[in-house]
Amino acid sequence: MSSRNNQLQPDMDTLQPVVSPAKLYTVIIAAAAGTLIEWYDLFLAIILAPVLAENLFPKSDVKFLETLAVVVSSYLIRPVGSLIFGSIGDKSGRKKSFLVSLLLMGGATFLVGCIPVYAAVGWVAPVLLLIFRLAQGMAISGEYAGATIYVAEHAPAGKRGFYTGFIQSTVPFGLLVCLSVVFATRALMTPMHFIAYGWRIPFLFSAVLVFVSFIARKKLGESPVYTQLKNDGETSVSPIREAFKTPGNANRMLRAILGGCAAQATIMQTTQFVVLFFLQRAVFLSPNTAIFILALAILLSGPLFQYFAALSDKVGRKRVMLTGLIASAILIPVVFYLFVQIANPTGLKEVHDISNYAVAQLVALTLLINVASAMVYGPIGAFMLELFPTKIRYTSMGFAYNVGNGVIGGSTTLIAELLKKTLVVGVVFAPFVGLLYPLVIIAIAIVVNATMVPETYKNELTE
Repeated sequence: MSSRNNQLQPDMDTLQPVVSPAKLYTVIIAAAAGTLIEWYDLFLAIILAPVLAENLFPKSDVKFLETLAVVVSSYLIRPVGSLIFGSIGDKSGRKKSFLVSLLLMGGATFLVGCIPVYAAVGWVAPVLLLIFRLAQGMAISGEYAGATIYVAEHAPAGKRGFYTGFIQSTVPFGLLVCLSVVFATRALMTPMHFIAYGWRIPFLFSAVLVFVSFIARKKLGESPVYTQLKNDGETSVSPIREAFKTPGNANRMLRAILGGCAAQATIMQTTQFVVLFFLQRAVFLSPNTAIFILALAILLSGPLFQYFAALSDKVGRKRVMLTGLIASAILIPVVFYLFVQIANPTGLKEVHDISNYAVAQLVALTLLINVASAMVYGPIGAFMLELFPTKIRYTSMGFAYNVGNGVIGGSTTLIAELLKKTLVVGVVFAPFVGLLYPLVIIAIAIVVNATMVPETYKNELTE
């Protein structure tokens, strides 16, 4: 760190404009509500992938895999979207970027609920799903980074983890809302009616949530850190070029991707979606039972995302994240093994019921791996934004986050299914072969995080 930075470090809190507590909490509520809805929209197609496969794809043995490939496309496009929205955010302001992304996401989700079935329009159906999923991926690539930076640039330096932790909590709660809406819709109709038309309701319902969030966000002002940067005439003219040309910045992005971002996403995908599909397709529980187990575990673990983010203000981002990475590497294979031993020890191949005690055990196991996930994800927003200079923060953080979280981590569910279909292993290991991918990504992150990733929690945001 330069001598100037050393002189400023003790007075870190004075470097960032002071925001009143009332305004700060208004900012958090508006930003977090919008991000929660964005995650609801993004997760909905993953949760309903089996139903989308039935309605929007031709009958075949690989229709579920084809559906997952289209659904995952939203993750693969995110690095491109991050450059577009990051450039807007660094040149024109944080607020403008995440307002546009919110509307794009909401519109795309609503339109998924309007897609005609394959039997009526043929391949037009999966093509439309692909187009709308790409739009959703573009939108979330700008939304998350924008909301996190926006909150952090309002927050006092010593509590950035605490305040951005509310944004981190929107992921599990967004999934919880998604699971709850799907569960409630299923409960209100027969399975046949849900597959025929009921699956559209959660997609269409998203439009109401997005409208309310847009009105709340529109009333917000620009972040004080960005306003100060703009008043000083220091905003970037070409954020994308500067993000890759600024000395050391590309290296910082690579360390962020391999040392935390990719692993965080693959852990979250594994503890949520891989768990959900594993309970249905390997353990052979009913969709409602699997959704109930996952939803209850997420509800119980949700507050921990904010807790671990706040803890990182005191002990450092790196220490909390590294502990979560190591815990995930140990717990994931153990928990998935116990899923089978508890809920399907005799190897049944048809959907079956289990006792309430077994359900409680599965909830506890799912909660356990979600706690490890919270340790990695809770601090990562603050960690990411603290790595990069203010004038290119949105672009740099957005690109690194969306390569790691989108392309590498976001492919976990698809790659897990591919591994199960392509790798030839013994009967005992067959249900678990999909876990190879997340475990490799986590192992890489442990090494990189321990040896190459810097601590960031004492960094200032105005440099």
